[in-house]
Amino acid sequence: MKFAKGIGRLLRFVYGYLKGYIFVSIIYLTVALTIILLDPYEFNLIIVQYIKTPDYSKLNITWGGYIFMSLFGFYEVKKLEKKIKKKKKKRRKKHE
Repeated sequence: MKFAKGIGRLLRFVYGYLKGYIFVSIIYLTVALTIILLDPYEFNLIIVQYIKTPDYSKLNITWGGYIFMSLFGFYEVKKLEKKIKKKKKKRRKKHE
């Protein structure tokens, strides 16, 4: 049973991480469109970094972006734990 709980938490973390990935991807695409339309100088957001040199231009997801995605994952795990506690409490009330 503990194995199933661990897998459930892991899957919930992955689910949250993917939600964060989608959010960061939307920001990434928005910044990419801005770069295409306006051709700005170098800049760095917490999540995305744009580097412009005479040879090339590069758009990266920073460590902050990966941490942001992980925070989405941890948030989903906390929501799962809260839901489990609520079910246990409800079950105890039912038997009393």
